[in-house]
Amino acid sequence: MIVDYLATILGTVYKVPGAIEPTMSFQDLEIDSLSLAELGAQLEDDLGVTVEEENLAPTTTVAELADLLEAQGAVVPA
Repeated sequence: MIVDYLATILGTVYKVPGAIEPTMSFQDLEIDSLSLAELGAQLEDDLGVTVEEENLAPTTTVAELADLLEAQGAVVPA
Protein backbone atom coordinates (compact mmCIF):
# COMPACT_ATOMS: atom_id res chain seq x y z
CA MET A 1 0.00 0.00 0.00
CA ILE A 2 2.72 2.49 0.95
CA VAL A 3 4.81 1.34 -2.04
CA ASP A 4 1.91 2.26 -4.34
CA TYR A 5 1.54 5.63 -2.58
CA LEU A 6 5.26 6.34 -3.03
CA ALA A 7 5.13 5.32 -6.70
CA THR A 8 2.19 7.68 -7.25
CA ILE A 9 4.00 10.60 -5.62
CA LEU A 10 7.22 9.91 -7.50
CA GLY A 11 5.38 9.70 -10.80
CA THR A 12 3.10 12.70 -10.37
CA VAL A 13 4.98 15.19 -8.18
CA TYR A 14 8.55 14.31 -9.15
CA LYS A 15 7.73 13.37 -12.77
CA VAL A 16 9.59 10.05 -12.74
CA PRO A 17 8.83 8.47 -16.13
CA GLY A 18 7.88 4.86 -16.68
CA ALA A 19 7.26 2.08 -14.22
CA ILE A 20 8.47 2.58 -10.67
CA GLU A 21 9.49 -0.76 -9.20
CA PRO A 22 9.92 -1.27 -5.43
CA THR A 23 13.48 -2.52 -5.98
CA MET A 24 14.55 0.70 -7.72
CA SER A 25 16.72 3.13 -5.80
CA PHE A 26 16.26 6.88 -5.89
CA GLN A 27 19.47 6.99 -7.92
CA ASP A 28 17.91 4.59 -10.46
CA LEU A 29 14.90 6.92 -10.60
CA GLU A 30 17.20 9.94 -11.07
CA ILE A 31 15.85 11.75 -8.01
CA ASP A 32 18.35 14.43 -6.92
CA SER A 33 19.22 15.36 -3.34
CA LEU A 34 16.99 18.45 -3.30
CA SER A 35 14.03 16.40 -4.46
CA LEU A 36 14.80 13.79 -1.79
CA ALA A 37 14.73 16.50 0.89
CA GLU A 38 11.40 17.76 -0.48
CA LEU A 39 10.06 14.19 -0.55
CA GLY A 40 11.05 13.73 3.09
CA ALA A 41 9.21 16.90 4.08
CA GLN A 42 6.14 15.88 2.08
CA LEU A 43 6.07 12.43 3.69
CA GLU A 44 6.33 13.98 7.13
CA ASP A 45 3.40 16.30 6.34
CA ASP A 46 1.26 13.66 4.62
CA LEU A 47 1.96 10.68 6.85
CA GLY A 48 2.84 12.26 10.19
CA VAL A 49 6.15 10.42 10.55
CA THR A 50 9.73 11.63 10.77
CA VAL A 51 11.96 10.72 7.85
CA GLU A 52 15.62 11.12 8.69
CA GLU A 53 17.92 12.42 5.97
CA GLU A 54 20.05 9.25 6.03
CA ASN A 55 16.95 7.21 5.19
CA LEU A 56 16.59 9.10 1.91
CA ALA A 57 19.99 8.33 0.42
CA PRO A 58 20.37 7.90 -3.34
CA THR A 59 20.89 4.16 -2.77
CA THR A 60 17.68 3.75 -0.75
CA THR A 61 15.06 1.74 -2.63
CA VAL A 62 11.36 2.51 -2.78
CA ALA A 63 10.67 -0.73 -0.87
CA GLU A 64 13.19 0.15 1.87
CA LEU A 65 11.54 3.53 2.38
CA ALA A 66 8.10 1.92 2.42
CA ASP A 67 9.27 -0.59 5.06
CA LEU A 68 10.67 2.22 7.18
CA LEU A 69 7.44 4.21 6.94
CA GLU A 70 5.34 1.15 7.82
CA ALA A 71 7.58 0.43 10.82
CA GLN A 72 6.89 3.97 12.04
CA GLY A 73 3.14 3.39 11.76
CA ALA A 74 2.56 5.54 8.68
CA VAL A 75 -0.92 5.33 7.21
CA VAL A 76 -1.62 6.36 3.64
CA PRO A 77 -4.04 9.30 3.54
CA ALA A 78 -7.43 8.53 2.08
